[in-house]
Amino acid sequence: MKNLERELGYNFSNKNVLNEALHHSSIKRYAIPFERLEFLGDRVLGLVISEHIYRNSSGKEGTMAKMQAAFVCAETCHEIAKTIGIDKVIHTAGNHLKSNKTVLADAMEAILGAIFIDSSYSKVRDVILNLWKDKIDSYNDEAQDPKTTLQEICQRLSGDMPRYEVLSIAGSAHEPVYTLSVTALNRTAKASGHSRKEAEIAVARKILEQIQEKPE
Repeated sequence: MKNLERELGYNFSNKNVLNEALHHSSIKRYAIPFERLEFLGDRVLGLVISEHIYRNSSGKEGTMAKMQAAFVCAETCHEIAKTIGIDKVIHTAGNHLKSNKTVLADAMEAILGAIFIDSSYSKVRDVILNLWKDKIDSYNDEAQDPKTTLQEICQRLSGDMPRYEVLSIAGSAHEPVYTLSVTALNRTAKASGHSRKEAEIAVARKILEQIQEKPE
C-alpha cells in the first residue's frame, strides 16, 4: 500500500477504503464495496477530465467529446493502472485476473473513488491530472477514435456504414473475450478484445491499416 500511495502521490487517512478498492469484486465478500467505489470513481474521473478539457481546450463539443473518450476509456485506465503497479497489489479470486485489462481498469476507477471518499474533489483532481498528464500532453486527435475515422472514410467514399458483427464471446464472466468482424469498403477484418467496445476499436484500427496500405 505504501508503494501504491507513493505512485499515486496521495496518502490515505482511512486505509480501509483503500483496502476495499484493492479487493476486486471477484472476491464475493468485497463485491459490493468494490463495485460502489468503481461506480463513483468512474464518474469522478469523467468529471475531472471533462472540466480540464473545458478549461484548457477551445474545441467544439465533438472535439471535446473525442478527447474525453480517449482519456477515460478502459484502455487508458488499464495503462495507468499498470504504470503505478496496481497489478502487484490487487487481490482477486484468481491470479490470472491480476493481468486482465478490464479488472485493472476497474480497480483504477475504484481507487479514484476511494481517494474522493477519503478526501475531496480537489485532491482527487490533483491525483488524476498528475497521473493522466502524459496522456493529455501527448494527445493526437488524428490518432484517436478509429471507429469514427473509419465511418467518415466510408461515408466519403461509398456512402455506406461499416458493418460490425460479434463472431463469438468466450472466457469467463470476469475475463470475457469478444471476437468481432467489420466489413467496410469491400474489406473484412477480425479482432478481439475484453469488451465489445474494445474489440470494435481494435477491428476498426485493423481495417484502417488495410485501407491505408491498399487504398481503393
